[in-house]
Amino acid sequence: MGEPTMNDATAGSGRSTYFAPAERDDEATLQQKRREFLTNRLAVTLLDAIPDLAAVLNTRRQIIAVNRRLLETLGIEAPERIVGLRPGELIECANCKHAPGGCGTGRECRVCGAANAILEAIETRGSATRECRIRTERGEDGGALDLEVQATSFCVDGAELVMLAMRDISAEKRRSVLERAFFHDILNVAGGLQGVAELLSYGEEDPQTEAEYIEDLRRMSQQIVDEIVAHRQLLAAERGELELDMTPVSVRELVGSVAELYRHHSVAEGRSLVVAECPDIELLTDPTLLRRVLGNLIKNALEAVGKGQTVTVSVSRADGSVRFSVHNPGAIPEQVAQQIFQRSFSTKGGSGRGIGTHSVKLLAENYLGGEVSFTSTETEGTVFVVEIPE
Repeated sequence: MGEPTMNDATAGSGRSTYFAPAERDDEATLQQKRREFLTNRLAVTLLDAIPDLAAVLNTRRQIIAVNRRLLETLGIEAPERIVGLRPGELIECANCKHAPGGCGTGRECRVCGAANAILEAIETRGSATRECRIRTERGEDGGALDLEVQATSFCVDGAELVMLAMRDISAEKRRSVLERAFFHDILNVAGGLQGVAELLSYGEEDPQTEAEYIEDLRRMSQQIVDEIVAHRQLLAAERGELELDMTPVSVRELVGSVAELYRHHSVAEGRSLVVAECPDIELLTDPTLLRRVLGNLIKNALEAVGKGQTVTVSVSRADGSVRFSVHNPGAIPEQVAQQIFQRSFSTKGGSGRGIGTHSVKLLAENYLGGEVSFTSTETEGTVFVVEIPE
């Protein structure tokens, strides 16, 4: 992928915005501010002394200059080509292409840590630090990027500027999220396994009940193995090392087996899981990954609804693809919806895992060649859709 340019960022964009101002300085003004900054040797020396990725922005959030660390990390050989870009455009944030005026102007930008830190620094003429979760168009790390950003307002020769320092915390965030998810899921199943084993140890059950307990032990043991395999697959997928095993599968059988598994899962207690429509289609895909994708969507939906409510799975054909839909009657708040596919974002706060929908998108789009989308309203509920090409 080539270096992004100012023309790439602004092509086809209007001047409307859902968040930050869309207006930009023209080329002549940008170059004048760049020259003025670069002639201040102390300012340039301090910029290059910053150990993190750093950029100097004007008050319209456009890049005037960057440090050597940023150029080397992003492989930029011609720094003059990125003058005028905004930070999200430079790192190829996936939300920029939907934003009417580029980086900072989209609906999703309202919850962007970088955009909010920059705006606060400009408004207060002070400093602001935020964490920022970004999905990029770059292939590294599954397109997920976690940054700690610090924006600081300062002046050089009377010109108001913003110093933006960005520290990549993706590795520590990924480790934290995966460990939290792994231990949460494994401990849940292991706790159930221990409970059933204790009941069996009393030796007071009739043969039929004992047989049911033994079946529970078998099922929970398999679930532990499945959880371990799932996390190993996700690690490989994020590294770009996951190998596909393409096999013709019966969609009806696959969906039925996943639904049956989650009907017996602890998250389904007191809730109904219904397969409403599922034609008998043969699909060439990786069945293990497709089961993982559908299982995550079903599990998330069951966790989102209350007792007595129903999660509905349906399958149909649509424009050369098989369309898998998972519906629940709840609605996702707008602020949550804007971050739903971010790796380290969770709707459950500190106790959440922040991994389910990220892995769905990663596996379905990057490996199965499909598309993932969702709609959510108070009246219609929430529907996640995965389309896999036939």
